[in-house]
Amino acid sequence: MCVRFSVTTSVAFRWLSLVALCFGLLGSVSDWTKLPENLSLLAAFGTISFGLMALAELFVQCVEHIAEKLSHKSNYYWAAFILLAMVTANQRDDLINYLLLFFVVLMLRWVIAGSVQALSASKSHST
Repeated sequence: MCVRFSVTTSVAFRWLSLVALCFGLLGSVSDWTKLPENLSLLAAFGTISFGLMALAELFVQCVEHIAEKLSHKSNYYWAAFILLAMVTANQRDDLINYLLLFFVVLMLRWVIAGSVQALSASKSHST
């Protein structure tokens, strides 16, 4: 069974992009004024992590949208993407770390999206 996140992912992508933008703004403000060094480090890590999460969310939205428009299950697209990643990792050893980082971010995205969906389902059943 293929789960579609059409409306929630759009909101999630906007939210993640906004948080990444706010962390980037915090980093640039900390460069202009005299703020603690830890704050600029936090801003850099926040910008990078939420920016990667927003890119992963955008990627998932694109795959789900293409599968929906072509009336296919998205499982085939994910399998093709994994096959492409495996072939790339075998051909180019220097890209393995980036592929692993991307898959970790995708897994983290799916855990967060599943948790939000489970929490929203439990709230709707309890009322």
